[in-house]
Parts: sequence; C-alpha cells; structure tokens
Amino acid sequence: MNKLLIGTSAGPGANVALIQEAGIGWVRQDFPFPFADRLGGKLTDGYRQAKETAKIWCEQGLMVMGVTPLIGIGGYQADAGGVMQFIWQDWLPAWMGSPGSEDYYRQYQELCVFLAQDLRGIVRMWQVTNEMDIPIFAGPLKPRQASELILRAARGLKETDSSLIVGTNTAGGGYAYYLYGRLYADPAGYLDYCGVDGYYGSWAEGEPETWAGRIAELYELTGKKVLVNEWGFASAGEVMNAEELRARNQGASACQFRKWPATWDGGHTPAVQADYVRLVYESLLPYREVLLGAFFYRWEDQARCWQCGSPDCPLETAWGLVDIQNRPKPAYVAFKEGVKRLIA
Repeated sequence: MNKLLIGTSAGPGANVALIQEAGIGWVRQDFPFPFADRLGGKLTDGYRQAKETAKIWCEQGLMVMGVTPLIGIGGYQADAGGVMQFIWQDWLPAWMGSPGSEDYYRQYQELCVFLAQDLRGIVRMWQVTNEMDIPIFAGPLKPRQASELILRAARGLKETDSSLIVGTNTAGGGYAYYLYGRLYADPAGYLDYCGVDGYYGSWAEGEPETWAGRIAELYELTGKKVLVNEWGFASAGEVMNAEELRARNQGASACQFRKWPATWDGGHTPAVQADYVRLVYESLLPYREVLLGAFFYRWEDQARCWQCGSPDCPLETAWGLVDIQNRPKPAYVAFKEGVKRLIA
C-alpha cells in the first residue's frame, strides 16, 4: 500500500484510454446482493453483470475497488403538493433476515466470504457498503448496528483473503465520529484504511484546502492511512438563496430547489471546477505519507439526478471530469496535471 491509489467511479461506456491518460488506475464497482433465494443459492442477474463488468475493467488494465451490497438507498419523490419527500428503497432480499438481528449480521458476513472467494484476482480492494453515517444509505440501521455490519463484513473479507485492502467510508455526517470511534478501536483490526467522502463547496461549506485538515484529522484519530473514497466539485448549478437555505436546514431536499447549498469562488462552472481540482491536489501534496489514495466522483456527467430522477437537476448530473459524451472538461486537464505532481 505504498503507491498512491488514484481512482474514479465510472460507467461501462467510459473511455478507458482517457481514464488511464489522466493517471487513474482504479475504478469503483458496486456489487448487488449475489443470491436471489437463499445464502449460497442462485446468483442474481445483477451480480453476474457486475462481475462481468469488473472483469472487463481488469482486462483493460484497470484495478477494481468493489463496494459490498448496499442495504437500500434513499431518494426523493414529489408528493401531491410538489414537495419532495424522502423515500427509503429497501434492497434487502428476504433471506437476509431482520435488520440488526444476529442472523442479519451473520448472513452479510457470509456473503462477503463468498465475494472474496468468487472475485479473487478481480477485486483487490473493498469499500464496505457506503456512507453508513447518514440515513440515505443507513436506512433503518442505527449507528451501533451500522458499525456492527461493517465489522462483520470486513471480517468476512479479510479472513477469507488477507491480501485484500478493506475499509469503509463516511459522508462526514452527524454519526461519522461515532463510527470512527467504534470501527477503529476494534481489537480485531480488520479495517486497513480510514475512508471518507467530501464535497466541500457543493454539498457542504468549505474549499479545496479543507481536505488537508480533514486528512490530518482522520489519520490522527484512527492511525490508519486515509482513502478519499469520493471527492469532487460540480460544474453546473445555481446556489440557494437565504430563504431556500433555511428551508433545507429545516429538512427540505436540495432537489426541491435544484440548487446547491454551498459554493466556492465564483459558483459552479467548468472553469471553477478546474480551479478546484487543481487546488485540491496542491493541498494533498504535504499529506502523501498518510494518504492511501483518492477516488474522484465521478468520471462522467449523468443524464439524470439519481436522487430525484430529474434531467434538469444539477445535484447529481454535473460531477464529471468529462461530459456525458466523454468529452474532457477543463477539470480533466487540471486532474491529469495534479496526479502527476502528487505521485512524482
């Protein structure tokens, strides 16, 4: 784990030559629940497809960081009055058992044993679930339960294949510090890195240089090298006014306004995105010794916002280093140059 891991999240249609030219060697690949009817039973079509996609990434010369199955995901739908309401979509198969039960933890650990075995040589690193410190991914699980699920999953992966690099990530939400304390004080020590996501200047207040203090803090807290599982800056979208921001702070969805709660130095434009990327890499330079790597979110722009489904909502559509046709934005050049400096 001495070489910095530079990665991204990308769709199957991504231009691999452009990815590699940018200095990216890793892609993040989600894996759904592998079994349809019971633990060890018939494989789902979704899992088969994800495995095939991961194999293709490898054949094209990229390394794969897998994400273990998400238990569900939160999104937003407009009610009769046009107000966006939070909706939890449960992805748990029936055989998993009741969330938070001992059977639930055991079955998730065993499916991670299967993943480590079945994907040996294909997936070299794992992110256990995703951002389990916030309701949009933790769903019904309380922080203590989410921590237990992560630890069981890590145990299943590492005891099956000790060569795997295993960790998890947080969104930096209200329960993030609980997870850090619980996960990295575990005497078994199955987690190899401390993962964190952050969108300073888009979803949260902050600036490119905020990353420097964040990495230093997490290394001090956990004693583990830090992996930035997600970072980025959106290249489109207006910013909420004071009234809209108050409404969001009281629980309204950002998708209700289709605007950002934060910004940095001139708003969300392709040019500002490029400046942001350049300055993040400059801020990371002094922390190379405690940094495992960084995964940019994401490679390409998206046709629709995954949270609300709208094609004209900028909140989940304009993160790419390239546009929806794989044409590089100014940020692509800044990213490429930043990687060269970071790994020099």
